[in-house]
Amino acid sequence: MNTLFYFHETDTFPYRPINPIWIIIYTTLSFIFFLIIDQTTKSISKIKDQNNRNNNNNNWLRQNTLLSFIHSSICSILIIIAILRAPEMFDDPLSHINFFNYTLICFSVGYFFWDFFDCLQNSTSSTFAILIHHITVITFFLHILIRTRNIGYGLYALSLEINSVFLHARRLLRWYSPISSSNNSKKILKLYIDIGNYITFILFRFGVVIIGLRLLYIQRNRLDPIVHIFTVMCVSSIGILNIVLFYRLVKNQISRKFERKKDKLIEDNVMMIDNHVILPS
Repeated sequence: MNTLFYFHETDTFPYRPINPIWIIIYTTLSFIFFLIIDQTTKSISKIKDQNNRNNNNNNWLRQNTLLSFIHSSICSILIIIAILRAPEMFDDPLSHINFFNYTLICFSVGYFFWDFFDCLQNSTSSTFAILIHHITVITFFLHILIRTRNIGYGLYALSLEINSVFLHARRLLRWYSPISSSNNSKKILKLYIDIGNYITFILFRFGVVIIGLRLLYIQRNRLDPIVHIFTVMCVSSIGILNIVLFYRLVKNQISRKFERKKDKLIEDNVMMIDNHVILPS
């Protein structure tokens, strides 16, 4: 029987290292899973869009966004399950360890590896910021998994995916708008997605980064100096990317409103001109 010991004197939970071989196994399984989902959804899309073969990059962007939505949806559900299974991890996220949470992080690492190679192979536009983001996240999570330490805060970081569900749903709604739904239903659905997007963005992107930086300051004595600096740099870089992403989100929202007003004005002018033509002089 293994004797329990504590990694640090301030730890609430005993240290239970997990064999790194599981990183390779679960990350590889996750990578294969998204590879299969990608090929399956591509086959369905080809059947539906045989007449639309011109804009390959736009088709790739739709496909990539769909896979990102699938990952964020699964990840969000698993995070909720992880919290319900072990709410005690909030007592000390730094030392808390269980195999379910460990596997969840491996699942996301596998997705980020898949998305990294997918962007490299298929994107014809600039994806430099996305690639840097993925490298940062993969390095951060692998460091957590290899040391079997800081698993709880790894789930804090993954909670950003809750916002990604709404972020990707906005795009998917424009591209794959339900044909059977009425215009009023589509507007209501879009409104709920927009509200959920802004609320979860503030809570799970800005909020998590702020809480993470605060805890890194409070618990700096529990981390090796190099690990502390590395983690602060990772969290800060994600925070900067979130600011850029939020700026683009607001900018796109405002520009689309102006476009809709412009289109409405053109439509009204056309109707006025038609009326003048139809009405007798």
